[in-house]
Amino acid sequence: MTDYVRPRYAELKTRIETDLAAVPAVLRGPLSAAWARACHGQHGYLEWIDKQCSPLTCELERLYDWAALYGVDRLSATQATGNVLATGTIGTALLADTVLRGQNGLDYTVLAAVTLGAGSTPVAVRCNTAGSAGNLIAGQTLTLVDPVPGVASTLTVDGAGLTGGAEIETLEAWRARVTDEWRTMVTRGARSGKPDDYRFWAKTAHPSVTTALVQPQVLGMGTVIVRPICNTLTDRQPTPAVLAAVIAFLLDIAPATADWSVVAPIVHAVTVSIDLFPGYDTVDNRNAIAAALSALVLAESSETSLLALAEIDAAIATVTTQYTRIAPVADIAIGAGEVFVLQPVVWV
Repeated sequence: MTDYVRPRYAELKTRIETDLAAVPAVLRGPLSAAWARACHGQHGYLEWIDKQCSPLTCELERLYDWAALYGVDRLSATQATGNVLATGTIGTALLADTVLRGQNGLDYTVLAAVTLGAGSTPVAVRCNTAGSAGNLIAGQTLTLVDPVPGVASTLTVDGAGLTGGAEIETLEAWRARVTDEWRTMVTRGARSGKPDDYRFWAKTAHPSVTTALVQPQVLGMGTVIVRPICNTLTDRQPTPAVLAAVIAFLLDIAPATADWSVVAPIVHAVTVSIDLFPGYDTVDNRNAIAAALSALVLAESSETSLLALAEIDAAIATVTTQYTRIAPVADIAIGAGEVFVLQPVVWV
């Protein structure tokens, strides 16, 4: 079956003029133009209907309808959470719903009341604004919006950082999950706990999860290790908030008899060393090569990934062939539970 092809207006007008050959020329032109415009609009509507007949091509409004049939809701933006360290007079209470302001200009809310002890007291907070902008690294500070007597106005993000903030799922990522579920329902009837199912569930749990490594039977019969991969996060590693989201989701949906665990993948560092020839060693070339290598490494996300020298050379060659690759000197095979992570390119 071929795709529907909408006729062009000029093509329709020519056809109609041919059909109206017996009509005087003074009438044939205007009649053909009016009729062609009407037919062109009808064909446009038919083209639109054709696209709505599949989640692969439909518009956003129709994708919500397709997703509802298979229970694949679009992942909403998530809020960053974590702990900050408070100091002050021992015994002073810091109440729930107290508002702090971060260095990024966003507000954070204290989730549960705490009483300050000696030294630093951990305080659970959540960003009031969903999205990745709410994530903060360890050592960054938040300030009390309204002073609290006995509590130092500046609180410091603890070693784990504030994590888990992510943007709303992209349209194409959502479309891919809808079609994946459609294909599974048609071919298998349901998800029962196969490796592909755990990958799908991990991606459904949090918008930061790109895919996941799944290792069945590693710790014995009936065991499954799930290692979420997050291409948009540092070293492709899931943060504590992402791991918690995946665990919470699997608790509700994974087979009751499965003995599963969720942990971060093991980093397999990939270092590429390149000697660009004189005249080709430019900032633009370096940036373009680094981007090409990054795309290559990010595309490797399976338990059997192999980074071949030919692939590395092909990625570099998309920018220039005037170079010598110093490292690596052999194909790089992935190990159990590992994910490739590109290190800064070494320029010789």
